[in-house]
Amino acid sequence: MQRQRLFLMVLFLVSGCDGDAPSAKTASQWEEQLRQVRSGKQKSIRVTNEVVTNEQWQGLADGVASLETLDVERLEIDDGSYEILPHLPLLRQVRIGSEVDDAALEHLSNVAPLHVMNLPQGTFTDEGLRSLSTLPQLELLRFHSPHVTDDGLSHIARLPSLRFLHLIRVPITDAGLKHLEGLDQLESLYLDGCDCTDDGILQLLEALPDLHLHRDQLHLEDDPHAHEH
Repeated sequence: MQRQRLFLMVLFLVSGCDGDAPSAKTASQWEEQLRQVRSGKQKSIRVTNEVVTNEQWQGLADGVASLETLDVERLEIDDGSYEILPHLPLLRQVRIGSEVDDAALEHLSNVAPLHVMNLPQGTFTDEGLRSLSTLPQLELLRFHSPHVTDDGLSHIARLPSLRFLHLIRVPITDAGLKHLEGLDQLESLYLDGCDCTDDGILQLLEALPDLHLHRDQLHLEDDPHAHEH
């Protein structure tokens, strides 16, 4: 049961898929799904085909305390608007398809219930990851940012519950992987478009022999976990 739950979280990371969210047919997916959450009919919002404006985003401040999953492809909001999210007490999964910088990430770091975070268009730096490292329950982190360096992974290594990590075109090297060697609870690592060498990866696997590692979407040779997708 636990493995099935984690598999569904991985699907959310990769595709933004959420089985609870309907395919809204109304003029505004956002407004319709807000109404569904307020009425108690669903606990998720997934909006992929429209831009959510700052004014619309403010609707999260009213009557959606039961919200558990938020998946928004295109946002046009100011960084300060993210301060609404820490007031959602049950929010466990977040995917933001638009740019997320350090200021926005600082607000996200205050969403204590978060288990899953997917930021495929990040613009944040190592300092943003420093704030993120305080999340106590984050199990699954997927992000892209061209501004994160090897030092940024030292902050990721401080996440106490992290089990799944997916780095997309993050310019890290073997020096960054060294920071992950003490992350004993890490089960899965995807490295897509990173600058790590075979030697660096092998050293990480020596430190974490049970780690399931993909490099550019491929299993490593002799991966004992290759059948577990």
